Amino acid sequence: MTEENKIEKKLRECEKKLGEMARLKLVEQSVIAGLREEGFSEKALELFRYRKNFLIGGPEEYEADVVGSFTGSCGDRVDIYLKIEENVIKDAKYTTNGCPGAVTSASAVTLLLIGKRIDEAKNLNIKSVIEYLKKGQKSLPKHMYDCCGIPIGSLKDAVSKYETKKRGN
Repeated sequence: MTEENKIEKKLRECEKKLGEMARLKLVEQSVIAGLREEGFSEKALELFRYRKNFLIGGPEEYEADVVGSFTGSCGDRVDIYLKIEENVIKDAKYTTNGCPGAVTSASAVTLLLIGKRIDEAKNLNIKSVIEYLKKGQKSLPKHMYDCCGIPIGSLKDAVSKYETKKRGN
């Protein structure tokens, strides 16, 4: 294969990938428009779209001090990974297999946690998450309020494990 043929082949591969990316962008825009129409606030949409604090890479690489997990009655699961120093949450990440409500609320919970003391983190609840996501008259659609309970359940599990671990030392 000549150098020119290799370049042409690479160019076709890049054009194909660009086409796939353009289709994905259209799908994303459609999903976001649907969620907006359903009642997601712009703040909630931003967290869903960019998945702030979503754990990229393996949990082994992140080296969390504690991991909490919870599965909602719907089957959606959220795992929360916390780095804690002197009872203060220094960083928080999450993973989920959940719906847009679970993704959005898990991202919100991690943002609410960073910089909080463990005793403050224990006070987070569904209402805290809904209020955090509020922008104007919107937050999450009411039928997705239960989704906020999934990362809160993961947080409670993580805090319980942390306190047990701390008592053991």
